[in-house]
Amino acid sequence: MTPEEERAELAELEALEAEAEALERAAASRGGLSRARRGLLLQGPLVALLALALLLWGRGGGPAAASGAASAATAPKLAMFTAYLDRPAGASGPVDAYVTIRNGGGSDDRLVSVNTPWAASVVIVDASGHTLPWVTVPAEGSIALKPGGLHLELRNLRRAPKPHEVIQLDLTFASTGTVQTWSPLGPPGSITVEDVMHAMKWMDRLPPE
Repeated sequence: MTPEEERAELAELEALEAEAEALERAAASRGGLSRARRGLLLQGPLVALLALALLLWGRGGGPAAASGAASAATAPKLAMFTAYLDRPAGASGPVDAYVTIRNGGGSDDRLVSVNTPWAASVVIVDASGHTLPWVTVPAEGSIALKPGGLHLELRNLRRAPKPHEVIQLDLTFASTGTVQTWSPLGPPGSITVEDVMHAMKWMDRLPPE
């Protein structure tokens, strides 16, 4: 990379850092990010982490800065994809839920619990039907909770979901904390922005029929 290209890259990264700081100050003035907003951010790209690491490296920030960048680089960075649910077998029967969890960070994380306003309990189940206490999401890897394999099971439903309804799922990880995702009743990829916006009106509550 030529000196001119290095200077241009550094200027761009400094602009990104300034924008990130401005957003952080704005969020702090509003009392911080809501849990739902935080969950959506965790499902976004990893550009901010990469930009910060490159910026600290390019500035030669010394041992403390290098150590901080290394710590940030090894943290789990999770994203959720193609969450959806099977149609319930009956009004009170369990519902299976599926989601792909990708970890773009440099260390493992563990899914330790799942909650939803729609059911009394949610358990992690393997292909044999055995309940698991947790499941590991490997660094720089992913796990697929899918039919016929590892999946989530919503038990003791408070209300059976109807076609086109969207279910709130709160996935809690050992390192990352709680991440919220939205699962439609139906095939993967059937959710829309309008579906999520409607479901968010009933945050942490069971929507009326």
